[in-house]
Amino acid sequence: MKNDEKEGNFSLAMADLESAQNTREKTYWTRHILRKWSLFDLERAKALQKSGHSADAAFLLGEVFKRSPDFLENPPKSLSPGLFRDYLLNQIENDQEMAAMRQMDLNALLSRDEKKEITFNAYLHLTKRRMSEEKFHYAMLDLKKALALNPTSPEALSLRSRLFLQAKKWTDKGYQAFADQNLHRAIYFWKRAQEIRPDDKSLAENIQKAQKLQERLQEIEKETGHSSPDLPLHTP
Repeated sequence: MKNDEKEGNFSLAMADLESAQNTREKTYWTRHILRKWSLFDLERAKALQKSGHSADAAFLLGEVFKRSPDFLENPPKSLSPGLFRDYLLNQIENDQEMAAMRQMDLNALLSRDEKKEITFNAYLHLTKRRMSEEKFHYAMLDLKKALALNPTSPEALSLRSRLFLQAKKWTDKGYQAFADQNLHRAIYFWKRAQEIRPDDKSLAENIQKAQKLQERLQEIEKETGHSSPDLPLHTP
């Protein structure tokens, strides 16, 4: 076991520990080997980052944190802010935005401005992911948080324009459906637009108007026994 550890064969050293009988000794050596293994991989990650392989360095650092989670709250001196920053950005790119922000706050490795940058990137990436998933309400909420951190970001402003354009398209489709007396469809599109523009009073008024008219038509249908001109909504 000790020879394997000295030669850097940490996985073999851990395997050798399985046959240890003394529980106390086994616990001690397990912690010792895991720490040395993690410190060894930290140096490897730094070398990878220095040679321009940031993604590989970030992946290796992630393995270190899995093996030694205490490195997050009590990072060793060999864990540089730059390496930790690259790791967090890699987490964000791999759709682990919330995890990256939680991990960022566990230690004091990054400066206030660096934390602001990471948080902005996390919310911006979340916005794009929510948009791709058509979760526009959450996309707008995340974008507002990103813009609060960087109000002049061209990318964030571009995403807001795209969202507002989508809301306008749905609003216009709602008006067209209303004109065609298809109240179900009109309400559907206005509610979709409302996901992006929840504070738009005209959308709320339009929905309320269409719903009241819908209720009135249903009452007339019951009274007369005739179907209303409002068509059922199938595929928007």
